[in-house]
Amino acid sequence: MFKESGPQKLLTLILILFLAGIFATDPMALSHGPKGWKVPAKDGKVKNPVPDNPESRKRGKKIYEDKCASCHGSRGHGKTEMGKSLNPPAPDFTDRHMMEEMTDGEIFWKITTGKGPMPSYKKEFTEKERWDLVNYIKSFTNPK
Repeated sequence: MFKESGPQKLLTLILILFLAGIFATDPMALSHGPKGWKVPAKDGKVKNPVPDNPESRKRGKKIYEDKCASCHGSRGHGKTEMGKSLNPPAPDFTDRHMMEEMTDGEIFWKITTGKGPMPSYKKEFTEKERWDLVNYIKSFTNPK
């Protein structure tokens, strides 16, 4: 199978196992996180026109609890039975690093377009409702 010498085979095998370990332990590497689900640059730069305030978050929370919590968890952790069974699994909105890497525009675009097991909500929610949802989702790592 390998044409490398003994030490080269060993290094190749170690590299393969290392990369397999990254993907096995970091579902975001293959998932809906910032690196696993690319958003068109222009869409990612769109600014949220809805002020991030308690009223917006309250409206977003109602939508989230009705449509998102079954997969993403009531607290955004993504570790529900449904969320873990998806391919890719539901992301963890409490992951501060992941959430800091995603812009409001990126989250909005993902809610709007959907991908794989994540449905598109373009027709189900108004634009304002989707921005309210962005504000609520961001509250898992940025409470006010």
